[in-house]
This record gives sequence, structure tokens and C-alpha cells, in this order.
Amino acid sequence: MLSVFNFGPALAQLSPGDLSEAHAHLDGLKKCSSCHKLGQRDVGPKCLACHQEIAAMRQGGPGLHAGADFAECTDCHNEHNGRDYDLVFWPDGQENFTHYVLGYEPTGAHLKLQCRQCHDVKHVVDPGRLRAWHKEFNRTWLGLDQQCVSCHADPHAGALTGGLQQKTCAGCHGTEKWRPAAGFDHDTSEFPLTGKHEKVDCAKCHRGRGKPVTVGDAKLAVAVFKPEAHENCTTCHKDPHADTLGPNCTQCHTTAGWLQINGESFDHSRTQYPLQGRHAGVSCAQCHANGRKKPAYARCRDCHRDAHDSAANQRPALMVCEDCHTVAGFKPATYTMARHAESVFPLRGGHQATPCFSCHQPLSGAAPAKSVYAKAADLLPDHQACTACHRDPHLRQTAKVNGPLGQTGCTACHSEDSWRQPDFDHAVTAFPLTDRHAAATCTACHKKARRAGEVELPFQGAARHCAGCHEDIHGGELAQRLTTDQTAVDCGGCHVTVDWFAEKFDHETDSRFPLRGGHEKVACQTCHLPRPQDNQRLVHFKPLPVDCRGCHGNSKSTQEGKS
Repeated sequence: MLSVFNFGPALAQLSPGDLSEAHAHLDGLKKCSSCHKLGQRDVGPKCLACHQEIAAMRQGGPGLHAGADFAECTDCHNEHNGRDYDLVFWPDGQENFTHYVLGYEPTGAHLKLQCRQCHDVKHVVDPGRLRAWHKEFNRTWLGLDQQCVSCHADPHAGALTGGLQQKTCAGCHGTEKWRPAAGFDHDTSEFPLTGKHEKVDCAKCHRGRGKPVTVGDAKLAVAVFKPEAHENCTTCHKDPHADTLGPNCTQCHTTAGWLQINGESFDHSRTQYPLQGRHAGVSCAQCHANGRKKPAYARCRDCHRDAHDSAANQRPALMVCEDCHTVAGFKPATYTMARHAESVFPLRGGHQATPCFSCHQPLSGAAPAKSVYAKAADLLPDHQACTACHRDPHLRQTAKVNGPLGQTGCTACHSEDSWRQPDFDHAVTAFPLTDRHAAATCTACHKKARRAGEVELPFQGAARHCAGCHEDIHGGELAQRLTTDQTAVDCGGCHVTVDWFAEKFDHETDSRFPLRGGHEKVACQTCHLPRPQDNQRLVHFKPLPVDCRGCHGNSKSTQEGKS
């Protein structure tokens, strides 16, 4: 008598497995020759007979399959692995595909795109051709063009070249972002940009031509880039002198700024108050208002309000503005880290990188236009406590925690170097961390919450049993195995924290079916199969039949062998 197991090798020689869904119509022993030559495994020539798009690439056309490195179909496509098998093999993963083998390497903003954002039917150059080849647009990677306008609409509607050309786009624009057009050199035009003109947005000079122009599916406001009038300054700028000084603005002004007077005009350095720093950009009228010829200038407060509301005057070292500020700008102040180290709150760790105004904020209730700033930190009460400036996300649950050096409160776990690198010994709690638990992040067990827009991270009340954090992969089949306090499923009875394997489970003592004889070498998944009603996810562990017939029932093949 032959058992069913004696037919395994013979059946495998007839077919190594089902074909994928795409080739399902070729399944069957009588259709092997559709892909294979008799007695040979090579399918290359037969593949090209059906896949004409690949054959076209091999005959000198562009594309991945035109290269010699991709000449063998079976290097990337394997069959007889079942209906649901994906025929495309990506050696490094689909998301890591290197486009340089195509002569096209994505750069800039293109690197942030998902594959199907480019490989979309709306970007296919000749969809009719792919449709004739019976390609599925939601699966194929063919049909794209490397020209910019194959994916992007031309906002100039051909106004610059009379047509849409990839060379035109790349000549002015980069792939990092569309604006500004970094590749365009205005110095080569009839109007080289100097001074303030260099920072003006293109659209301020090159305005739209009225109604939008439809390009493909997009409606674009086409900008006028040439010709553009530029003979006189007043072509773009209003003359504040109402033409009383003539049309030649450059006699007094430069493109560095309207307030920048050239050397042929008034030289302020000849006065007792040379204009330096930010003062050099101040308009004449701001200081010489109401016809004043000689405004006060001895002290900063003659023109500027006291942003500290005289708080600095309470300390002799901060009596005058120029001790901390310069004419180059009010910010940043020249109050150095060394001077702050001499205060009662020296800056250490992350506090050294904190901007001044993160702590020295405007006083509450002050008008935005006239807001004054709080006093220095060493004049504020309770600045040594972290919660004086920082919100406690732990809801005061850690107020009584003691650190290794006797610290309490925030500093028991955190340091000024980084808030996100706590130093806490979990062994002092009722749940010491061992094995894989020791590598878990705090937030993996202590879940973040958000209340009124603020993040909270409570620590007390976290689950101590496996079922409190981990999903029951047995679907409740082992729910009767409880912990000693009878409150949760005892996963630790079988599993260890080193990994998820059930290293503690002993089939001899923990089940009603000891493994003996040939059963000792049988893999677990041979008997414990997924349950169909659970969509093949949960493995069935109990109850299983313990009699031979429950697993080794008579099959059709067995009956044929007996006969």
C-alpha cells in the first residue's frame, strides 16, 4: 500500500506551484509550453512574445529593460508562487529603487514624492499604446517621459520659447523648488539687477496678462517676462518729489535702497552724529521731523523708548543702552554668556541655547505696540524651580521621586542638557524592566495624552500585566490561564521577555497531548493552523483533537493508493 506522501515528488515534477493572478490563464499542464521550451526552464524568448512593450525596449528603445543588467526576466520576476504573489522583485525594496539605471535620477523635491505620485495614469505620455499592450495603469511603471512638462504645466504657456521644452524649465528652475528661478541670471538680460532689485519677487515686476491661460487641466496667470519697460525708475516707482527734481533719480539715490543717498548728496558723516549701523537706513524725516535741524541725540532714549521699563536702571552695570546693545540692531543684545554666568541663574546645558526672549517675555497686559519686557531672571522670584518656567507634563505624579544624588522633582530624572534623555532607575518601582522591556521607550508603556491642547504624560496607573499593553494573539483561547492575583491572562507562564517565543511551554506537562515519537520533530504550525474565521491571523491552539484520525484522516490520494 502506498500512502499519499509517496506521491509528493512526482506531483512536484509536473508543476512547481500555481501561477500568479496575471498569468492564471496559462495554468495547467497542457499550457506549460506557452512559456517554456520542452525540457528547458528558460522563459526569456517566450516572455518577449507576449510582452511586446519589453521587446520594444530591447530593440533600442528607452527604458529599464533596454539595459544589459536587466536582460534576464527571471532576475526580477519569479512564477509558480501562487495567485497572490507579486511578480516584481525589488532587491532593495520598491521605495529604494535607483532611477539612475534609467538615465534619470530624481533630485530635490522629487525625492519626497511617493512612487505613484509620478507613475500615475494622468502623466502617461501615450496611454493608448499601453492600453493596446493590455497594461493596467494602476500597476504599470511604463509610459512616463523625463521632460518637466510631461508632469508639470508650463506657467509661461510657451511665452518664453514658443513651445514647451524640458531644457527651458531646467535652464532657469531647479528641482528643490519652483521659486526662485535660481538658474536664471538677470545679469545677462537688458536690465541687470542690483541692490534692492535683487530681492524683489519676479511677479512684482513681471505682472500677469489679464485673464488666466488654460494649460492642460490647469489655469495659470501667465507672467510677462519680455518685453518689459525699464528705461526710467518712475516706470515702476512713484516719484515722491512729484517731478520737481527731474526724472534722474540716480543723482541722489542708489538701488541699495531709497534711503541710501549716494556720495554726490548730503554726507551725514560730516556732522557730530555720523550715521552708523541701523541708523544709516533711517529716513531723514524720522529724526528731522517737523523741520528740526538738530534733534537730540546724546542718549538712546532721546529717540527710543525703554523696552525694559527702567528695570535695567536698577542695576548699576546696566545703566546705559550701549552696555548691551549696538547701533547694528537692538537684537541680539551683547549681554554675553559670561555675564549671565555671574548672575544668580547661570545658564547650563540646554538653557545656553535658549533665546533670551523665551524667558524674558513681554509683561502681561501691555499693548503689543508698546510692550515692555520682564525684568532679568535674577530679579524674578522662584526662578530656581523648573516649574516656574516649564509646565509639568507628569501632573505632579513625580514630585516625590528621589534621584540617585538626592535630587527631587524634575531634576530627579532630567538634567539641563536634554529633557528627552531622562535618567530613571525603573528597578525601584514595582515593575523592574528586564530584557526587551529594558529597550522600550517610556512612552511605549506610559501613553501620551492631550488635554486642552497640552501634552500630558502620566506615569502612575500603568498596566503591570502583559495583557495591559500587548494584544492577546491567542484570541482568548488561553483566558483561563490567569496570574496569581487572578486579574489578567498569565502570558509569562509560557513566554519570556527576551523574545516572544514560548520558551517556558512544555508540551509534556502543559498540554493533554505529549509529543512523542515522530511528533517530537513536527513543526508547531503543522498542527496549529490559522483559523479561517479569524482571517488567517490567529493560530488555533485549543481545543485540538488528540486522536490520530483528527489529524491523519483518510484523503482521496490515500484511498487511491490503497486500491
